[in-house]
Amino acid sequence: MSDSAVLASRRAYLTIFSRPAGLLSHLVRVVVREKNLANVNIEFLRPGDDNEDLVHLKVDTASELPVLIDRQLVLTDVRTIIEYIDERFPHPPLMPIDPAERAAARQAIEEIRGEFYKMVDIIENGSAAKGRAARKTLISGLTGLATSMGRRKYFLGSDMSLVDCAMAPVLWRLNTLGVKMPASAENLSEYAQRLFTRPAFEASLTEIEEGFQG
Repeated sequence: MSDSAVLASRRAYLTIFSRPAGLLSHLVRVVVREKNLANVNIEFLRPGDDNEDLVHLKVDTASELPVLIDRQLVLTDVRTIIEYIDERFPHPPLMPIDPAERAAARQAIEEIRGEFYKMVDIIENGSAAKGRAARKTLISGLTGLATSMGRRKYFLGSDMSLVDCAMAPVLWRLNTLGVKMPASAENLSEYAQRLFTRPAFEASLTEIEEGFQG
């Protein structure tokens, strides 16, 4: 029996291994809560923690969280994870039906990760000088986003999507990162509050993340 088959025999429900305060882990938790999934097991691992199942599967918990395990399927790429959840549990849908719009959504998620998530990582883990530069870059990018979004309710329009799930963890961390949005980005602040007050987002927060707004 394969390693994944052995693991599948021990886990009846979809399991997600998550960091309690990681950006990518938070993104996945937002998606799970938006789907209102009852039979999903979220297990938290702090840096330095190991898990017998992940060690058995040779998953590097220092760099590969979040991890999704569903029976014999093991996923470590975050975009693959969130799209799998969206397709495996199709209601409510979090991706557009139109192929062109779906492609645009995927591109937006990659741009958010490549720009905003990268800057957050530098602020949290880089030197003071690199952190200051990253804050300026992050503010500039968010200001540009505010201009392009205009008065749209959500990133792609009137419906919540995976793109919004990707934006929410970044916006939630701005206060603790020392990032203050300019007055010209008022619409982005309103968008952030719209995301934060969704029951799914509130349910996605860990105790550590709840403190980010303190």
